[in-house]
Amino acid sequence: MDGDESRDAGAENKSPEDSSVGSKRRGPRTTIKAKQLEILKTAFSQTPKPTRHIREQLAKETGLPMRVIQVFHYFQYFTRYS
Repeated sequence: MDGDESRDAGAENKSPEDSSVGSKRRGPRTTIKAKQLEILKTAFSQTPKPTRHIREQLAKETGLPMRVIQVFHYFQYFTRYS
């Protein structure tokens, strides 16, 4: 019985997110600085759906990963046009 109790105690310490099937581990959130945000908003106002080439340029200009640029545009587009 002692073995069962130790397993139960370990389960209590896990958060619901840890035990859910198919949950993805994500890295730390990206903090976008004011200057980077200004560049991204300007780019979005000019091109709401940027090409890969434009996203690459924005990534170089801001120092942010391309995935962050892509997600930023996705959320901006979604909030503006939905």
